[in-house]
Amino acid sequence: MSDFERDFTVTNLLTVAGDEATRFVQPDGVGAVVSTVRRRRRTRMMAATVLALVVLGTPAAALALARVPHTAPPGGGPSASVSPSGSPRPRPSASSTPAAPDGRIGTDELRGAVIDIPAWPNGFDDGCPTGRVHFADGKAGQVMALQGSPVYIDVDHDGALETVVLISCSPQGTDYKVLALDRDTNGAVVTLGQVVGSAGNMGHAGVDIMTIWGVEAGDNGQVRVDVGEYRPCCEQAQASQHQWRVYGWNGTAFTQTGGPTAFGENPKVTNLVVTPAPLSLTRQQDGSYQGTLHLTIHNATRYPTPGQLALSIDVDGSWAVQPAAGSGCQLNIDQPRTCRLPVLAAGADRKLDLAITVPPGGPRAQCVVYVDAVDATGLVYPSRATAPTTVVAVTWS
Repeated sequence: MSDFERDFTVTNLLTVAGDEATRFVQPDGVGAVVSTVRRRRRTRMMAATVLALVVLGTPAAALALARVPHTAPPGGGPSASVSPSGSPRPRPSASSTPAAPDGRIGTDELRGAVIDIPAWPNGFDDGCPTGRVHFADGKAGQVMALQGSPVYIDVDHDGALETVVLISCSPQGTDYKVLALDRDTNGAVVTLGQVVGSAGNMGHAGVDIMTIWGVEAGDNGQVRVDVGEYRPCCEQAQASQHQWRVYGWNGTAFTQTGGPTAFGENPKVTNLVVTPAPLSLTRQQDGSYQGTLHLTIHNATRYPTPGQLALSIDVDGSWAVQPAAGSGCQLNIDQPRTCRLPVLAAGADRKLDLAITVPPGGPRAQCVVYVDAVDATGLVYPSRATAPTTVVAVTWS
């Protein structure tokens, strides 16, 4: 066979390709026929020339021509390895650093994981475990539990996601820790660091956070945490303000990088000042004593009270106490005697008169008055009042 013998397969392929392109740009009339004929002759000549170059070239060149790179069809898989955070992760090689372990820990695995818990604040209940703590079904013993769903964030910017979790401990009241978890090179769960924690039931110097509601991902590997200034216990729970603070990893620890650094004035914290006039009880002909207690209640904040007022008067059970007509106060018969009064506006005063009767032979006991703001269920809002209870001076004549 001649070295320049034509390969009809290659020639036909090139001819078909030329004809296909010609369909889209065609001259008009007789010129179109002439142009088409000339184009096909040139195509055949080019095919012969290319074939000659391939045959005369080295075997490596022939192989290079035959190996056409494969391209993925539209909508196919990514052409490069991509980390779960969406940023390309470099492929490991002999001269590059190995890819960071994937720190994404699924919910099911997390609920049964062994987690390294940092120490709780000084003064916190000893019932909260620290160190390597084994969770089962999301709980560790009777007091510690995972809260909500984990959040996945690349906090250390290594191209792999870490797992951020909220953990609560409730031996008496509740306190919280937000932890960032990762994996070591063997795939075991490790604690990268504590993002933030609450101050504990005895308080903690420099920490004003007493409750943590939730965690979410912020921008650029930051962690956003919803915090409050009252522990979720008893009458204080409903007073906490929600405040989002932002934390970031600096290579050795988490520090606050955004959001407020302190809680301002709380409109749900009251400052009610009770001022009584001295109670003068006068002896009656039947041996009883009677008098009127005059009270002034002052709201010393810039906000209306967050709920109704609950006024209580603590006296001996034999004493009769009757609010003045039209006061709106309906005292119960239990001790202490209590009634509800409407919300008190910011800076406003409310006056209340209570008729007191001590039966013959009744004890000369103390009279104590205190006022709180309460919610619809009767829980008391916290108070800044320096004297929440007032002992009334009583004179007998």
